[in-house]
Amino acid sequence: MWWECIPSGAIIVICLALPQYSAWYFNKAVYGNHYRRSLESTFDRNMFSRDSRVGGAPWILKGLESLPDE
Repeated sequence: MWWECIPSGAIIVICLALPQYSAWYFNKAVYGNHYRRSLESTFDRNMFSRDSRVGGAPWILKGLESLPDE
């Protein structure tokens, strides 16, 4: 009957969802931030290099409060 497809469907859903959730924990362990930055556009690459220059680490997001007033 129709419920016989539930175990195979559950296995497929788990196998597709596992990399997404494991990446969250991997990025937290390696980079100290849950999300990695996308470097596909020029604006994103500029912000990545700005955070490297201003904060010393590109994966720790810095706002205006981290810039000196001088």
